[in-house]
Amino acid sequence: MNFFKTIIYAALICQLPIANSLFAQVVPPPASSDETIEDKIENIASDADESVDLTQLTEQFEYLKENPVNLNTSTREELESTGLFTPQQVNAIIRHRDSTGYLMDVRELQVLNGFDIPFIVSVLPYITVYDLQKEIKSSIRNIAKYGRSRFIIRTTQVPQNSEGYKRNEEDATEGYLGSPLKLYAQYRYSFRRNFSFNITGEKDAGEQFFDSTQKKGFDFYSAHLAIRDIGMVKTFVLGDYALQYGQGLTMWRGLYYGKSSDANNIKRNAEGIRPYSSVNEQLFARGVAVALGKRNWSADVFFSRKEFDANAVLISTPQSEEEIITAFVDDGYHRTSLELFKKNKIGEDLVGGNFSWRLPNFKIGATIVNASYTIPYIKTAQPYNAFDFTGDHLLKAGIDYSYLYRNLNFFGEVCYADNGTVAMVNGLISSLGNNISMSVLNRRYPRSFNSLYSVAFGEATRNQNENGTYVGLVTKPFKHITLSAYYDMFTFPCLTFLADAPSKGFEYLWQVTYTPSRNVELYVRGRQKTKEENARTETFLTDYLVDNTRWNYRFNISYKISKAFTLKSRIETAKVYKQGEEKELGFLFYQDIIFKPLSFPISFAARYCIFDTDSYNSRIYTYENDVVGSYSIPAFADRGTRYYLMARYTIKKGVDVWLRYAQTSYSNVSRVGSGLDEIAGNTKSEIKVQLRLQF
Repeated sequence: MNFFKTIIYAALICQLPIANSLFAQVVPPPASSDETIEDKIENIASDADESVDLTQLTEQFEYLKENPVNLNTSTREELESTGLFTPQQVNAIIRHRDSTGYLMDVRELQVLNGFDIPFIVSVLPYITVYDLQKEIKSSIRNIAKYGRSRFIIRTTQVPQNSEGYKRNEEDATEGYLGSPLKLYAQYRYSFRRNFSFNITGEKDAGEQFFDSTQKKGFDFYSAHLAIRDIGMVKTFVLGDYALQYGQGLTMWRGLYYGKSSDANNIKRNAEGIRPYSSVNEQLFARGVAVALGKRNWSADVFFSRKEFDANAVLISTPQSEEEIITAFVDDGYHRTSLELFKKNKIGEDLVGGNFSWRLPNFKIGATIVNASYTIPYIKTAQPYNAFDFTGDHLLKAGIDYSYLYRNLNFFGEVCYADNGTVAMVNGLISSLGNNISMSVLNRRYPRSFNSLYSVAFGEATRNQNENGTYVGLVTKPFKHITLSAYYDMFTFPCLTFLADAPSKGFEYLWQVTYTPSRNVELYVRGRQKTKEENARTETFLTDYLVDNTRWNYRFNISYKISKAFTLKSRIETAKVYKQGEEKELGFLFYQDIIFKPLSFPISFAARYCIFDTDSYNSRIYTYENDVVGSYSIPAFADRGTRYYLMARYTIKKGVDVWLRYAQTSYSNVSRVGSGLDEIAGNTKSEIKVQLRLQF
């Protein structure tokens, strides 16, 4: 590890003169929209792990790129739903429109509170003040004439054969039934925001394709027909859709974020009914949904009927036999006979609605959800899940609110479940001045709260058995320096998976960002999380709790050498210490080279990464640039190197091809992965090819 560090520090010192020469350069024009999309996704994903689904985020930015939000005509809800602005920034835009009139140029945003040049440049690809298509009415003729088509096909494959593909042909149930090729295809036809038709198909590696178990081709299909903003019909979706209401406590299916370096980004921006086009096989509803609205009110109604994967067992009694579900399965894999046995094992009927009423600075909404299942859900009894949901029926009702008083935004949600429990989350985001803002959030999630369909702010993966208070602060004490920090303390009043007693913990993060120009950004970040967990000991009959602490420190620099070349460097360390055990360390360094000329059809990105960790416990996650519409957040553990090369070739306008090759080599292991994914040798590679047509 010391040898690696010496090389890295030397490389960074050699690059400092380049960075210094950039500080005096004039701020360049905004980056291309594709580059801005990647930067925004990386900023959000920098605190995520491989379990997060960023496909919807990519789709959202792609949509905004093609249909920029009009700052002069968009409603408050439309501005908030973009995820580009804080509530205070939205309020500043609305106030300016009411008092001064429409913006004549986006550069006028500089005079509004909460807007600075770096922020304005970052959102330029997604905003406009001109209604360029005002004369084009939403009619069947115009939808057919002016609509746009997009077709994407993507293939991914690991060239090394894993154990799953080396199965005995006489006993195929022991291995993967399909080929190692992963396939993705999507076709979309859309007319601005008003109309969209989409069909998406995906086959994971190891799944069959037009074969015995998958005679219809792809293992997963998603499709929708959506109409928006036609008279009183705000949204109509037939097919697959996502549901987002309030703060995510009563009903939320789709993309959501947790704690991040953007310390004040704690409020959920609910979109209500949204067409779904991703490939996550759980986070959507399937059926019909309608949103009606006029002036200050809106009313949504939705019905969904779908099947999803689950573990099922047969319970025998003297009188009869009954099948029950012991766990939901959300990985979407159907590669083996066992995984196929779990496919679509349980049916779900979901019906509900939402009614909201809004004044200029106040909004209140009420949501009700009724879910029923074809098979009862009864988990295998464990001490930590004694209060989890069981049965075949669930009813939840919630009330959410948002109130903006000057620079204070109060928001929250209260939810009642049919087992008599009440959960709540309440928050405040305050702009204390031009250069400082803070946030506070408190949550109370009872141990027996039915947390299905809930993804409100919290520490645990489920909104259950948790109380906590979060405080965040973002300030700009100097022109080029931004400080972001948060502190979150939480308790678990009952047992959890890793704690056989009530437990508690805390987490804090601080980040100092230095941006002397549009060309250079440098930040330093520290993060610590401490949680009580069972001690691993054989001395006592029962486990006792000890602190398990993880520290992460990161140094990151990005500098634009020219309009075409960008360099990015990162050093990150991790330390994990569980009381009574040895400390574990992790270290990672990477160097990016990105070439994106404005007038040349070929662009590329490359990374070389070195990592060294004591075990998987001290792993480090890092976001990687990927083809448009896809993403990669691998976990780095053990010792080795990784590199990837990605090239994009624009054959002509509307026709783009991507090629990406990545390889990880380990120096301290002779086999990569485990189980059916295990590869003999110390190397794992990935080849990805994508074609996109737009017309």
